[in-house]
Amino acid sequence: MERLTVLSIRQGQFVYDGKRGLPVAWTWTLERPGGAPVLTHTVRLDRIPGGRQALADLHRLPQRIRELRTEYPDDLDGIEEELRRAGEWLAGKGLGGLTKELADAGEVAMRLPPELAEFEALPWELALVRAESETPGPGVPLALHRTTLVRGVRTSPRGRPRAVVGRQLRVLALFSLAEGTLPLDLTAHRDALRAAVLAGTADRETAAHVRTLQFGVGPTALGETVGEGGDWDVIHIVCHGLPGGLLLERDRAAQGQEERARFGGDGTSFVGAGEISRLLDACRGRLKLLCLTACWSGGEDPARSSGRPLTSLAATLADQLGCAVVAMRFPVGNDFAVRFDTALYQGLLGKGWPLPAALRHALRTAAGDPDLPERDLPLLSACTPVLFGADAPYLTFTHDALAISPFDAPGLRTVGPLPDPPEPFVAREQEMSAARAATSPPGAGRGAVLHGAEGLGSTSCATVLAHRHQQEISPVLWHPRPAWAPPVHDGPAASARPPAHPHSVDAFLAHLAHRLPACEDTLDAARQEEWPAQVEAAVGCLTGRPDLLLVLDGADRLLHRDSRWRDLLGVLVETADTPRILLTSRTELPGVATALLRVPLGPLPSARLLPLLTAAAPRLRALLDVGDELAWCAYDIAAGNPGLLVEADRAAVRRKDLRIWVRIHGDD
Repeated sequence: MERLTVLSIRQGQFVYDGKRGLPVAWTWTLERPGGAPVLTHTVRLDRIPGGRQALADLHRLPQRIRELRTEYPDDLDGIEEELRRAGEWLAGKGLGGLTKELADAGEVAMRLPPELAEFEALPWELALVRAESETPGPGVPLALHRTTLVRGVRTSPRGRPRAVVGRQLRVLALFSLAEGTLPLDLTAHRDALRAAVLAGTADRETAAHVRTLQFGVGPTALGETVGEGGDWDVIHIVCHGLPGGLLLERDRAAQGQEERARFGGDGTSFVGAGEISRLLDACRGRLKLLCLTACWSGGEDPARSSGRPLTSLAATLADQLGCAVVAMRFPVGNDFAVRFDTALYQGLLGKGWPLPAALRHALRTAAGDPDLPERDLPLLSACTPVLFGADAPYLTFTHDALAISPFDAPGLRTVGPLPDPPEPFVAREQEMSAARAATSPPGAGRGAVLHGAEGLGSTSCATVLAHRHQQEISPVLWHPRPAWAPPVHDGPAASARPPAHPHSVDAFLAHLAHRLPACEDTLDAARQEEWPAQVEAAVGCLTGRPDLLLVLDGADRLLHRDSRWRDLLGVLVETADTPRILLTSRTELPGVATALLRVPLGPLPSARLLPLLTAAAPRLRALLDVGDELAWCAYDIAAGNPGLLVEADRAAVRRKDLRIWVRIHGDD
C-alpha cells in the first residue's frame, strides 16, 4: 500500500526542559515512500550558539508579527526580514540537512508526541531552501515548493483514506461579521465560494448541496444550523478570529426587547475552541473537512496563554472532531481569503486532488495574485495556511450512490418571482442581521421594516435577504413595488375602496391565489365579498406557514395607493402562525404593523462606498482618483447615498451632464 513521507520525533528521542517549556534536544526521522533510505538529524541546542533563545523567539513569532503589523503597518520589509531570519534558522539549524530532502516531498505527515504539540505548531514550512547555484540566493520556503506539512498525525498513516459521501456532497458555509470589527465583503465571499463548490462538482459524479448562512450567525445559529441534519461533509466558516477562538455575531435572542429594537450594544461573541467543538459535535463521524477562514485560527499568540499550554483552535478541533482542518496562522485580507478558498475547492472538488495538493494550489494561486497586497509579503503568505488532521494527508472525495441535482432539494422552490440579486451589493451587516433575526423562525419576531431615503438600498437589502431565506428556510412570496408615489408619513392616504390597480390589495389577493393554488377558490370567492371577508380569507390561507416570508417592496407606495394594506398587515402581524413579513419603505411607517422591527438604513461611510464605486461607478471613481473637483462635489452631494452615486456615474459620461447633475442636486 502506498504510504506518504513521514517526519517524526519518537518517544525517547527528545529532551524536554520542563522549566522553560521547550525541548533542548531532539532527533528527526524522515521516512520516505518507495524504499528510500530513512534519514535522521539530531539537534542539540546546547551546542548551537543562541539556540535556546532562537527557539524561544520562534514561539514568540506570532506575537512579534502582530506587534510589527500594529506599530509599523507600512513596514512590509521589516515583517519579511523577521520571517526570513526565522526561515533561515529553521532550515540551517532546526531541520538541518533534512530541509532539501523535504523540498519535493509532497504530503508530509508530522508525527510527534503529544508533549511536543506546541513545537509541532511552529512554522516549519517557512524553512528556506536555497537554489543549487554558485551564488547563494535568498531561498524559497518549503510551502512554495512541492511540500505540504500535515500536523496532528499521531499514529502511522493509514495509506489513502477517501471521504465517502452519500447521494450528495453536503457543504455548509457560514459567514459572520461581528459589530465593531473590520469590514469584510462577506456577500462577495459567499457568492464566490458557492460558485466554486458548485462548479467544482458540475462535471463529477457527486453533486453538491450547498447551504449558506449569512447575517445573524452567532453561537446559537451556528449550533442550530449544524444540528439540523448533522450530516455535513464540509463546514466552512468565514469570520474574524483571535488566538484560540472565533469572533461571531452576538445572539439576538439573548438581547432584551429594548436592545433588540435598536440592535445596538456590543455585537461580538468570542467563542473558544471548546464551545465551537460542542456546537459542531452533531457532525462528529460524518464531517470530513472544516475550513476556518479566520485570523489566528491556525496559531496562537503566546501573550494570551496565561501559563496554559498553547494549542491552536484548528489543532483542538481536528483532534476533538476527528476531521481535517484548514486554518490560517496569521491574519489575512478578505480578498486573499476569497482567492484562497475558491482555488482550494477548485482543486479539491474540480480536479479531484488530495487535500494537501489542493491547499498547495490555493496558496500558490492566492500568494501569486498580482492584484493582492499579500504578494508583497511572500514569506508571511507562505506560512499562513496550515493543515491539521490524521486523515488530512490523502483526503479526497468520492461517492457511494447516484448523485442527485442540488436543485431537487425540498424547500428551494419559489412561490413568487424574486428580483435578481443586486450586483454589486455592499452588505450592511448590522442592519441585515437585525432584519434576518426578525424574519427567520424560530423566534419571537414577526418581521421587519427596512426603511431609508430613496437610493439607500432598502430593496437591495430585502432582495438579498429574500434569496437567503429561499435557499435556507422556505419559499418567499415577493410583491413588487408600484411606481413612484409620495411617501406615507401617517394617516390614510387613499380611499377605502380604490379603483382596481395592479398594486392594490385586490391585485395582491389575485397574486396570492395564483402562487398558492390550494387557496385559489377561497380567495376568488372572498373577492366578491365585503372587505373584512377578504382579510379573513387571506389570513386563513396564510395561517400555518410561519416559515414563509412575505415581502412587500415599497410598502409606503402601496399604502398611498390603497389604505386597506394597513388593515391587512395589522391582522397578519397580530395573528399567530402566519408568515414573517418584510417591508421596504422610505419612511418607518408610523402606526402600520407596529409589532414589526424598524431597521433604519443610513448613508454608507466612505470605507463601505469604495467597493461600490469601483464596481458600479467606475467613471466617477476614476475622476475621484485624479482629484477632479467636480467629481468630488458630486461625491459630497451624494453624502453616502449609493443610488445617487450611481446616478452621478451615469451623468459622468459627459462632463456637461455631470455639471448639470451637480447643479440640480446641489440646489436640493
